[in-house]
Amino acid sequence: MAHGLAATGLGALASAVSGCSLGRGEAKAIHREPVVIVGAGIAGLAAAAELRANGFVNVVVLEARVRIGGRVWTDTIGGGIPIDLGASWIHGVKGNPISAIASDNGIATSPTDYDNDVVHFHDGGAPPERAEDILDGFWSSARKRPRQSLAAAYSSYAATGELGVRERRYLAHELNTIVEHEFGADVGRLSLESITGGRAFPGHDVVFPGGYRQVLDALAPGLDIRCADAVTSIDHADSPITVTAASGATYEASAVVVTLPLGVLKEGAVSFRPGLPAPKQRAIELLQMGVLNKTCLLFDEVFWDEDAEIIGYVGPGPGHWAETLNLYPATGIPMLLMFNAGNVATELERLSDADTVALALAALGEMYGTTPQPRDARVTRWFSDPWSRGAYSYVPTGASFEQYAEVAGPIDNRLFFAGEATTEDYPATVHGAYLTGQRAASQIAETTHRRQDGDPRRGHSRGG
Repeated sequence: MAHGLAATGLGALASAVSGCSLGRGEAKAIHREPVVIVGAGIAGLAAAAELRANGFVNVVVLEARVRIGGRVWTDTIGGGIPIDLGASWIHGVKGNPISAIASDNGIATSPTDYDNDVVHFHDGGAPPERAEDILDGFWSSARKRPRQSLAAAYSSYAATGELGVRERRYLAHELNTIVEHEFGADVGRLSLESITGGRAFPGHDVVFPGGYRQVLDALAPGLDIRCADAVTSIDHADSPITVTAASGATYEASAVVVTLPLGVLKEGAVSFRPGLPAPKQRAIELLQMGVLNKTCLLFDEVFWDEDAEIIGYVGPGPGHWAETLNLYPATGIPMLLMFNAGNVATELERLSDADTVALALAALGEMYGTTPQPRDARVTRWFSDPWSRGAYSYVPTGASFEQYAEVAGPIDNRLFFAGEATTEDYPATVHGAYLTGQRAASQIAETTHRRQDGDPRRGHSRGG
């Protein structure tokens, strides 16, 4: 997510561009119907790989960026050290398809122990002795009004007089790291109801010491991927569907898979003719795009809590630099990944890299005293990124997880949708995006087989 490639990042760029070649694999020629996939993120790659496995030999993936992966982005820092500036974790390793890819391809992972943490107050001191009781009390209070915003729930709980100033600050910090960082949105836009949908795979979470890029490298070989050519319009009024790119190139397809991020769909960067069905468009409007940004700092040596994997910071301003992932235990490299979410993250995007790093160092200074200058740094700006417009989707107050299914619904069994914002079960996750790509490929295969069997049904879109 670093804007403006430093010289040390060119290796990662070259690797990413290499995934955008026009070479094809030698899949058995079973289905020659042309299929276009819009987006070479994890959903698009999963769809293309699944179609290839099912004998589709005329599949083209169109990507706006100069690299594959979308919001999975492994850059480099310090002259070649891989660092994930997009997705970092496999969330829940047991039964997770991304875990299977890692295992099948010998990709190393490292578990994250979220309980191996430390919390620093900017003015010294430790968390309240009854920290767990404070959290339990808050959630018990929030359950009484599950549709109320969590900000209102916090205010109500704080107004009971049971919490002192320091305890209220600690609770606000915990809500920031537990909720706002998880969903990329402020608690004023979230309710208990809106954060408790979906499913999760069991098991611990893991990161990739060598970068998430390795998963992309396992999926991309042999696929026909065209990078640096954004799709501008999709005309599905007639058959075949016509897809037009910014370069002026047009592609005709019997089926199209749209894997655009929710933020791009909301912006209307791609025009559809005819327009999307009203229920689908309404769902796109109701769901929102969260923001989670990273500031990665590489140092010459560790000066922080060496063994703690998660470093919490309760600063003078709520939400700023509240959580840091210490990458030293996983990689052996003195490197910190510092997070900001929601409105705080969006506001920081207005600053230069140098100013953002200075603020990060100031927070570290309040925790550890005088801090050295980093050897290198990377700063992300996912909200400003025109090809994502945010980090991942979330359900705000007033919306429901059912909207994800509405976004997912195919149109006339020719125009299909995939991506993390098209799954009720696993939104905002890499594995969720991957599974939706496979789903779209299966839908195309099923429609193709039915057509070959003499069934002419085109099907219907969800909601009309």
